[in-house]
Amino acid sequence: MDLATRLSLLHRLKETSGDSDWRQFYIQYHAVILSFARKQGADDHTAEDVLQEAMMVVMRKLPTFDYDTQRGRFRNWLLTIVTHKVREARRRSHLDKMLSMDEPSGDSAESLHDSLAATGPDASMNVEEAWRQSLIEAALQRILTDPRTKPETVEIFRACALEGRATADVAVQFGLKENAVYQIKNRLMTRLKEIINAMETGAAAPPPGSDE
Repeated sequence: MDLATRLSLLHRLKETSGDSDWRQFYIQYHAVILSFARKQGADDHTAEDVLQEAMMVVMRKLPTFDYDTQRGRFRNWLLTIVTHKVREARRRSHLDKMLSMDEPSGDSAESLHDSLAATGPDASMNVEEAWRQSLIEAALQRILTDPRTKPETVEIFRACALEGRATADVAVQFGLKENAVYQIKNRLMTRLKEIINAMETGAAAPPPGSDE
């Protein structure tokens, strides 16, 4: 996949901002953002709020986003936005609880921010790991639920890649040669990596192969 292809979705959003492109962007990232917010302690309702608020920021700022070819630049930009919205949501939730107990507000917002930054689960390494895991989960779910992928192909991939079963055992179960099972596993692993790469760079997700 060349650079022009990888940057196609970002370029279209920056230049035209068409509804279909934004729908594609939403489809590509909404599961990642929801999963990441939950990993940072948000409940389902708060995660949905984070998703909507983050998308609004992206729509407002993406046209002026200065993309360069440094790997991970778009990923880091998007992660920063989502992380900020998660922190805001947690801060609001904590303040709501404090106010509901008739606690004086005073400088509580500032001290709470410091407290969250110091003791929350979003230290830099944890945030990066949670985001990466969310990317993997979203990409994997896209493969497993794609109606254009044959159910048998999905089951073979699940058995080999997710359950860690031996290729020989899976081949016997599905009545295939070991090489055929190996090829299916490798093909979907390659697609998984392509989807993750697309989400990290802001590219359009690759379509499934016709033989899947």
